[in-house]
Parts: sequence; structure tokens; C-alpha cells
Amino acid sequence: MDAREETLGLLKTIWVKLRGLSSENPLDLGAFFIILAFILMVTLALVLISVSYCCCCCRRKKKRDGAML
Repeated sequence: MDAREETLGLLKTIWVKLRGLSSENPLDLGAFFIILAFILMVTLALVLISVSYCCCCCRRKKKRDGAML
């Protein structure tokens, strides 16, 4: 099974769970949204860290190269 098939399988499972949320009790619904919010925040943090590292790394390199002239 390749990565694409695994991702599609995971997305299908999540979609089925989302469709069934309307019949769940409020505690399960709240727990699901808390876990979803946590996953989204971690993903956002990783993206921001990656972008800021790349930008800072390039700035340091430019400053270092400029100082050598």
C-alpha cells in the first residue's frame, strides 16, 4: 500500500466519523473537536517553525556573505 492509498483510507475513515457525529453525545463531540484543534495547532506550529527557520537561515547567510565582501 503506497502513501496515497493510506492517506485516502485515513480521510475516508475521518469522513465516516464526521458524518456520524450528529448522533453522538455531547461529550464525544467535545472530545473530538478538542483533539482536532490540537492536531491543527501542532500542524500550524510546525509550518510556522519551518518557514521562520528558512527565512532566518537565508538572512544569516546573506549577512555572512555580504560581510565577506
